Amino acid sequence: MEKLGQLDRWLFKLINSAGENAFFDWLLPLWRTPTFWIPAYLVLLVALLYRFRQKAGWWIFFLFTTVGLVDLIGNQLIKQTIQRLRPCNDPLLAGEVLLRIPACGTGFSFISNHAANHFAIATFMFLTLGKWLGKTSYLLFLWAFLVGYAQIYVGVHYPGDVLVGSLVGTALAALFANQFNKQPRFAIFGS
Repeated sequence: MEKLGQLDRWLFKLINSAGENAFFDWLLPLWRTPTFWIPAYLVLLVALLYRFRQKAGWWIFFLFTTVGLVDLIGNQLIKQTIQRLRPCNDPLLAGEVLLRIPACGTGFSFISNHAANHFAIATFMFLTLGKWLGKTSYLLFLWAFLVGYAQIYVGVHYPGDVLVGSLVGTALAALFANQFNKQPRFAIFGS
């Protein structure tokens, strides 16, 4: 386990310090905030409601349930069990972390709920709206990846936190999307 911890710290330093550039310093602290991504999600929800009307309500219910469960598992089960310090609070990295946001946060680091939630959204949308979104549906995963990358870049998560968070979000969303797609009354959203 110690070797994994060393690798995680090394990758963190590579992204947080060695990968530093002015454009990322401006963009990535914004990219990870709800102010940046909520408008995009709202536009999508309005488009779905307009296009699919009542059936979109079921889709939204399943999506919110999926993300809510992912967030609950990440925050209450995994983080409280593992209790890994954030890099910006880790004494092993004291003085080495470039914190690019106003505060580090007091919560634990493992898993990244930003990564888990966004990968859950990307996976659920990809598997349920694939035909409707077409090839652009792959951009959902780029979006989620950049949210996770931003968490490392700003100094609040290790790469392992983001990797496992993305796997947790993807796995749970795939289960929910599979259940959603099995319901014949939701067939309009076939992927």
